[in-house]
Order: sequence, then structure tokens, then C-alpha cells
Amino acid sequence: MSLAKGAVFKHKEITMTPSTNGSRKVNGQFSEGNKYGRGNPHAQKVAQLRTALIESITPEDIKEIAATLLTQAKAGDINSCKFLLPYLVGTPPQPCNPDEIELQGMQLHAKLKQEESLEKLRALTDRF
Repeated sequence: MSLAKGAVFKHKEITMTPSTNGSRKVNGQFSEGNKYGRGNPHAQKVAQLRTALIESITPEDIKEIAATLLTQAKAGDINSCKFLLPYLVGTPPQPCNPDEIELQGMQLHAKLKQEESLEKLRALTDRF
């Protein structure tokens, strides 16, 4: 897709103009032939290394690692606890911001009112 210099068009409610340096497309992607747009040169090597790692580890290895982590955590190793517990019981919820409690209550109230209004509207339209 080629655009005249200075052309402007709307895409997803964002006004976009062509790049002034000519190295990017209108949507922000690198243009063909741009030396920086070739992707990650190490991606294939990283994929090969990950594949080798996955193929070399057995379920028994994972069980041994988990047992070691558990033993270390029981012995009081805080780092082992921090690593192991989120996988077992999940991450703790974010604490409430006391400054936003009233705002959240108002938003919830408005949402419930909106749902109630929609239910009434559905009940009225179901009659016809």
C-alpha cells in the first residue's frame, strides 16, 4: 500500500501519517529492506536451545527438583519459599487502595443499577 507524501488516514480512531524518514510503513512496521526489520537474529538459536533443554529433562527430573525445593523451603530458605508458594497456592491478591474504596463502591453500585435496568428492559421487550 503506497500513500502520497503527507497523506493521512484513520485507523482504529488514531490518525496516522507516513514516516518522514521512509524506514517505516504507515502502520509503524519496518518497511521492506530496512536493516532493523529483519527480526531477532538469535531467535532460531534460542528455539534450538529451548528444545534441547525440554528434551533433556524428564518428569523424574522435575520431581527431584520439586523435592529439593520443598526440602529447602521447609529448612527455612526464603527464596525457595518465594519461588515455590506462588505455584502451589497462587499469588496473593493486590491490597486495596484506601483512597479508591469509595470510588470502587460507587462503580459497583452503578454497574448493578445498569444491570437492573437492563433486566427490566428485557422483561418489557419479552412481552412483545
